[in-house]
Parts: sequence; structure tokens; C-alpha cells
Amino acid sequence: MNTRETLENYIDEHFQDTLKDIQKIVKIKTVKEESTIGAPFGLGLKKGLEETLKIAKDLGFKTVNLDNYIGYAEFGEGEEYIGVLGHIDVVPEGDHSKWSVPPYSGDIVGKNMISRGALDNKGPIISALHSMKALKECVPSFNHRVRIIFGTNEESGDEDIKYYLSKEKAPKYAFTPDGQFPVVFSEKGIYTFSFKDTFTKENSSILDIVGGTRSNVVPEEAKVFLKKDLFEKVLKELEKFKDTPCKIEVLEKENCLEVTCKGVPAHASSPQRGINPITWLFRFLNKVISERDSLKRFVNFMDSVVGVETDGSGLDIKTKNEETGDLTLSCGIVKTTQEKKSLSIYVKFNIRYPVTTNEKQLDATLSKVGGENNIEFVKENHNAPLYFPTEHPLVEKLQKVFKEITDRDDKPVALGGGTYAKLMPNTVAFGPNFKEFKGNPHGFDEKMDLDMLKQGMLMYALGVLELV
Repeated sequence: MNTRETLENYIDEHFQDTLKDIQKIVKIKTVKEESTIGAPFGLGLKKGLEETLKIAKDLGFKTVNLDNYIGYAEFGEGEEYIGVLGHIDVVPEGDHSKWSVPPYSGDIVGKNMISRGALDNKGPIISALHSMKALKECVPSFNHRVRIIFGTNEESGDEDIKYYLSKEKAPKYAFTPDGQFPVVFSEKGIYTFSFKDTFTKENSSILDIVGGTRSNVVPEEAKVFLKKDLFEKVLKELEKFKDTPCKIEVLEKENCLEVTCKGVPAHASSPQRGINPITWLFRFLNKVISERDSLKRFVNFMDSVVGVETDGSGLDIKTKNEETGDLTLSCGIVKTTQEKKSLSIYVKFNIRYPVTTNEKQLDATLSKVGGENNIEFVKENHNAPLYFPTEHPLVEKLQKVFKEITDRDDKPVALGGGTYAKLMPNTVAFGPNFKEFKGNPHGFDEKMDLDMLKQGMLMYALGVLELV
């Protein structure tokens, strides 16, 4: 048998072991929590990283835990190394009743594993670990150093990679199975910002407004609490909103009205696939509150300027680019801060922008729009776009492996999602799924196709062989 056949047979024979190890990790809730001593991103992530490294050690790898920020498993020798990196942190699972199985069960239904983290990114990185075990066992002459890196903060800041690079040398080449096959040659820039304002409570019918927990997720719902004297107005407008994409519900409580806008969650890299309850709630509010309401200016700004569109056109930042994709805008969080006589409102956004736009253009335009509307603009975080020419060796070598294994002619792709490739030098996203697969990352019933997972394992092993 040739190397490919030997690897393929090994992966197939041990695939149930791979699935069992993935299930061990997806059953651990690894959403970022408050930092504690020895657990910079919370106890769940500390437990998840320790269990992942235990699996790697049991498979025969040398393991290192870098203060529970990040860990790695490695084999082979040499000064330089090939990296395979992924993350075990996940976004919150949302309403459990919207899942067809418990979100941390790792249940296999048909040919899919359904679980938070099955696709993004526990399934792929644990399968990559087993893929490197196959390489280690099936190609004994291979002795180049390979390192499988397990991050814990990809979904909320990438502090893990920054910590890693402060302690360790960057790889010669690396890939992360956190994008799409065949190879992601370009990732959009990520720009997060907020609009803020403060109002007097006395002159507003709005008591509180809340929705979302992460800027990189289109949330499931948003709520506003209103004074009860708006009841008739709310019911009247509710009738008019029956034909809109969102679902609005009103609950009369003892001291207020609770208005809930229900949307459809999605990843912030593709907000058009969801329905944003925050922006639609502001549209509803703009019809309900009076012109004299102290929050009217901000509500009107959110409705009339920001709008419900996901292309940034209302903020004058719409950008189209054929090669690397169009700009997208997603609203992820709304919350208030209560003072004795005032109410401060905060709305956070996530932009994904192509290489033809730049950070300074966004700074200038958003600052101008905020100023013109007397709304405070605050820039929060920024990651520049990633771009590799398609003739770059890293892209060409992985593209070659994909073509040989699948016999498909898919071209390298540009994605809106951000991966570790933006921060880790010499890295691209490679896998874990094909473009036609809709795995619903960050949504309900997130899933990973097990046939794709297995085929990906073969490509990861052959990809490493190609890169050395």
C-alpha cells in the first residue's frame, strides 16, 4: 500500500476512537467565563484544555500547557515545526429548547454530530490530533516536528495566541481547520465598535433594553421594558409588524411592559443568514415612543441611519469586492447602565470588511456619522484582513492535497470569518467542511458531517507531509 492508502485505512479503523474523544470534549461547556486564579478564561475552559491535553498524552504525544491560556501536543524533532491549530472555546448555546438534542451531548444523528463545538471547532481540532497520530504511526520515517495547538480564546479576543507568541516561536507553516476547504487565501478584516449615549430617565418611556452577549453572533432575541402607558400604542404597532421577518411578543407585567423581539441567530461573518432582533427592535421602538422621549434621538438613529440592513449602507460604509467578498455589518449587543437619574445605552457592532477597505477609512466614516447625529462613536477592536496570493507555497501545497483527495476543482476561497490565521504567522485556514455544507456554527443544532470529518483527517495528514 502507498502512504495515502495506509493513512486512509488507519483513520478508518480508529475513527470510532476519534468520535469518542470529540464527544468527551464537546460535553464540557467551554464558554468564556470570569477569570480566576489559574483559569484566565474561566474554569470550564481550564477543564476543557486539561482534558484535551490528557487525550493527546494518552495518544503518545508530548504535551505542554501554557498557564491555561493555550496548550499543545507535539512529536518529531527539529528547530522548525509545522503547526495545526484550532480552538476549544465556544459561543453560548442559547435556548436549549431550540436544539433537537441537548447542546453539549455530542449526539450523532444520521451522519452528523450535533453539538455546540462539533464544527466550531472542537470536532475538527480533535480529529486533526488523531490525524497526526495516524501520521506518526503510519509513516515511521517521518520525524519532522509537528505541533497541534489548542487555543481557548478564539471566540472572544485571541488573547491565547498573543500569549503563545510571547512564549513560543511561530511555525514554519501552519493551518487551522476552522474555515472551509479547499484553502482560505483571504479573510476579511474584523472591526468592532459601539455607539453610546446617555439620557434622563424622567423623560423616557424606556426603562431598560437588553440583547446579545457577543459581538460576533447575531443574537436570538432582544428585549425592551416600557412604561405601561404605552400599552395601546404597542398593541397597535404590533399588528403592523406581523409581516416583518422578526417575531415580536408583548407581556404585560405588574410594573412594565416586556416587549421581546425574536430573531434568528447567525455568525457575524454572515449576518444576512440570520434575522437581527436588536435592529428590528429599534425599528419597532421608533414607531412606539413619542418624539418627546429623551431616547428618541438614539432610537431614531438606530432605525433610520443604522437600519436593519447588513451591508453597512446606512452608515455609508458599504463596500463590494468580487475577489474577497463584500463588507458586512452585524449588531451583536445592546445593554444599558442605570444611574439614579440617567440611563446610558450601548450598542456594539461587528464589521467584516474586504481588502479594498481599510481601518482608517472606517475610523473616519463612522466617527463622522456619529458626530453628525450627536451619538458617541467608540472604536473597540480591529484585526486587519489576511491575504495570501493564490500562488503562495502554503496555498498551492494544500490546494494540491485537496485536489488529489477529492478530485474537485474548487478554487481557494475568501471568507468573512476570522480565524487564528490572522494572528499566527505563516498560517491559513484549511477545512473542515466543503462550501455546500451548512453546519450552522454559532446557531442552533450546530453540526459536523462525519464523512467530511474523516476525509478532512486524511487531508490534514497529507497536508503536513506536503508542507515539510
